[in-house]
Amino acid sequence: MTTSKTLQVAISNLTIWRKGDQRAPHKPLLLLYVLSEYKKGHGRFFDYGNEIHQPLLDLLTCFGPKRREHYPTMPFWRLQGDGFWELQNTEYCTPQKGTL
Repeated sequence: MTTSKTLQVAISNLTIWRKGDQRAPHKPLLLLYVLSEYKKGHGRFFDYGNEIHQPLLDLLTCFGPKRREHYPTMPFWRLQGDGFWELQNTEYCTPQKGTL
């Protein structure tokens, strides 16, 4: 299990997509949402389809860059590479833009 100090360091070193002056807010918004729900008493694991997709899409629409379409699945999947995000049943998943 990850200690709080290890988690703090991992979040501080979060990989965020950048291109010039643009930064993608997807991972930080997802983390803020998940941490706020966890603080309210949610368990360790979330169901993407029932608990993450729509709230993250709403956050991206409100706080993200203006786009025709947002893709909330990608940060959920890509956070695995940051060393503290764990997914279960990945053998049943094929990440694509728009769906997971």
